[in-house]
Amino acid sequence: MLSTQQHALVAAVSALDVQQVEQLLQQGTDPNFIIDAETGPLISLWSDTVFAWWEQVCEAYESGQPLSQDEKAQLLKPYMQILEALIQAKVNLHLWDAEEIYGPLWDVASAACVPAVERLLAEKVDPNTKDEDDLTVLSSISQLLFECDFDEIDWSQALEEEKQVLELLRAHGAKMSKELN
Repeated sequence: MLSTQQHALVAAVSALDVQQVEQLLQQGTDPNFIIDAETGPLISLWSDTVFAWWEQVCEAYESGQPLSQDEKAQLLKPYMQILEALIQAKVNLHLWDAEEIYGPLWDVASAACVPAVERLLAEKVDPNTKDEDDLTVLSSISQLLFECDFDEIDWSQALEEEKQVLELLRAHGAKMSKELN
């Protein structure tokens, strides 16, 4: 059962209420708790919210009016501010979701969120963690986005953000599953 402060922190993260998140963390609310069996840890809730940002970016591409870099950065700002507040409060970035399938690095990489991937990699989140199917983050995201492994991707079919995320993972030592087996 969550405390009143934990409930408030969950609500603040869900609402992207940066000020409330920062205030609760400054009051000493520990961000390392499991919300429930379905959601998992708070960091998973945060990383799941990044998909809303990616949906906005994709909708703009689909409408033929892609967002500028500044527009994308502005939309992403509260997500990154919350991530930074959680990191400063010593959130465990190495936790995986309730099903032990995806961690925050996988989530933000699948949302093609370059700044969040960069930040997690800077915190030494392992890009070679494997999921329940024995796939590394690089192989799993490549399969998700392109239905093939990283070395088989037709980059002409990729959005710039997708390419940047996968190349960023690779530049930080991410391997394909077949390279580790």
